[in-house]
Amino acid sequence: MNILIVDDEQFAIQGMLDGINWDLLGFDKVLTACSYEEAVSIVKKTHVDILVSDIEMPGESGLKLIAYMNEHSANTECIILTCHDEFDYAQTAVRLNCMEYVLKPVRYQKLTEILLRAREKVNQRRQNEQIRQYGQQFIDSLAKETKGDAVNALEMAVEYIDSHLAEELSVRDLATLCYVSADHLTRLFKKKYGMTVSEYIQEKRIRLAGELLQREDLTISMVANTVGFGNYSYFTEQFKKHYGMTPREYQKQIRK
Repeated sequence: MNILIVDDEQFAIQGMLDGINWDLLGFDKVLTACSYEEAVSIVKKTHVDILVSDIEMPGESGLKLIAYMNEHSANTECIILTCHDEFDYAQTAVRLNCMEYVLKPVRYQKLTEILLRAREKVNQRRQNEQIRQYGQQFIDSLAKETKGDAVNALEMAVEYIDSHLAEELSVRDLATLCYVSADHLTRLFKKKYGMTVSEYIQEKRIRLAGELLQREDLTISMVANTVGFGNYSYFTEQFKKHYGMTPREYQKQIRK
């Protein structure tokens, strides 16, 4: 994870380099720049996860730099560090989705704490993206099991369910999609799979949950939300029905 500090006063940059607890933060690269142009040049060559910028600099301002980051590096967490307490500046920073607007002088301990929060937000975003990608890969693999011409209502419903497991699904909406009544679609599922449409969706979601719980970087709550269970207790109950153990017991057994 990389951080870029931008300030036209070199002593201010050096003060942060000396005063912040970088060992605690554990960044891969701590980059510095003294102007908008120099900062943009760095961003074009190196991915920046966190930006700390002053407002007033030679040429373009720090707010212009953050606007540039929003356009070219939208996932970068941006922090303004300035001596200007004008409302207009702060309002612009809010509009640009700055994570923090910090006034100089600031204690380095406080700045370290702010950077820790920024680092946590970056990590959480990365983790969410990994979950989304992993879940989509699994959903795609499920979809292949039933992929075909989808010439009848049952095949259409199954294909749609298997490719939209993370979304809210209802029998009525599926029936409308397949141009049949909800009762008729339920009868088709009963005949083919021996279960209702809702039970089929539930089983597929629990299977996906089992796959995700094998990952060591995911908590049970994160998995429950990813597969469409907003209620943790209900998720635990349904998971135990399928696997014969709670999600926590399943995790422990898988990771032994």
